[in-house]
Formats: sequence, C-alpha cells, structure tokens
Amino acid sequence: MTKNSLLVVALSLIAQPGHWESLFDGKTTTGWRTQSKPTFPSKSWDIEEGALHSIPAAPQADLSTARNFRNFECEFEWKIGKGANSGVKYLVFGMRPNPKVGYIDPEVPKALGLELQLIDDANVADARLAPSHATGALYLFKAAASVPNLPVGQWHRAKIVVNGRHVEHWLNAVKVLDADLESPEIYGAMKAQPRPDIPKPANLDELKADRKKAYPIVLTHHGGDAWYRNIRIRELH
Repeated sequence: MTKNSLLVVALSLIAQPGHWESLFDGKTTTGWRTQSKPTFPSKSWDIEEGALHSIPAAPQADLSTARNFRNFECEFEWKIGKGANSGVKYLVFGMRPNPKVGYIDPEVPKALGLELQLIDDANVADARLAPSHATGALYLFKAAASVPNLPVGQWHRAKIVVNGRHVEHWLNAVKVLDADLESPEIYGAMKAQPRPDIPKPANLDELKADRKKAYPIVLTHHGGDAWYRNIRIRELH
C-alpha cells in the first residue's frame, strides 16, 4: 500500500461531524425527561432566564435527554451558585440508587454514567477529597489539568467530546482533560473505587463490545443552584 493510500485510509477513519443541533430552546422543556419517566421533572427543575435550573430544596432528580448519543461534541454554558455540586453525565448506562434512600428510586432517578464534574471547589468538601473530585475532572477516575479560573455565580462555557474510546473535557475553550476509556489508567481507577453506585470496568467493556450503542446525556442534581443554557450537540460519524 502506498503512502497516499495509507493517508486516505487514515482520513477515512476520522469521525466527521454532523450539523449542530440545539438540545434546549431556552423556553420549553421539549426533549428533556427523567430516566424513569417520559415527563419533565417540574418539581426538581424549572426554566429560569432561558436556562434549565435545578431547584435547590427540591427532590434531587437528574434531568435526562430524551434522545441517546454515542459519538458527539456537546457544547453548553453553565453556572453554579455558592456551595453547589452539579455536573454533566454522558454515556449514561442506566440508573443508580438514590443515596438518600439506598435504592433505585423512580421518583428521584439518579444517573449511572461518566461525569464532567462542575462543583464549587472552594466551598464543597467533596471537591477537596482528591483532584479527581474537582471541577473539570472525569469524576472519580481522572483529574483535570490547566483548569481556568471559574468563579461561582458567573456563566462559563464547556464542551464534552466523545469519539469512540476517546473523551475530552473543555472549560472556557481550554482542554482540561483527555482520556482513553480503554486505557489501563481508567480501568485501574474504576477498579480502585469501592463505591458500588458508580461505573465499573464492565461498563467500559460494554462500550468496547458495542461501539454503536447510544446513551442519554444527563444534568445532575445534587442540591444547590445550577443553570445550563445554549446546549447544542453535533454527532460524529
């Protein structure tokens, strides 16, 4: 095979992006639900000034896209209040137990998936337990690096890229995380975590076994104020 032929083959293996699509119109709840019910959890989330907003004192139901995705770029703007803990989960394999009751609760569904952590690092104790708990991390499994200043109460931009086994987290146009979901590093980090309610190596094996299976994207609700707006996605083919 010639060098030119190899180049053509290599280029053909690079995922090509589709058109950008909006996931939230800033006005209605169309396209959003929970994992357990096909309806919007209006007791837990509302629309505030053009953004999806987690209601602090409400049941902490995670908010899911109605559609599933596999390879994509997802961009959005986010803001959290003081003391808030939130994040965006992707490749969501299913539901996990509601920690307040200890079992899978269809009234307060919680997502089991990989997470871009978004948290008030200065005021939430969990963020200081380990670098993999802080903003920008692949929560529990890999810490972020070169994270820009992200004051609470202000709007920031984020991007998640999932392309096969490759994952990226971006904050305010800075790539803060690059991860290989088939690497010994990520497998080892999952094996080392004793918690039963988080993704396990078997979930990574599922991704490897079926590279076309698609999953929802989820906005997490851990209490506190979190806002998400201008959410858009383009699939990689």
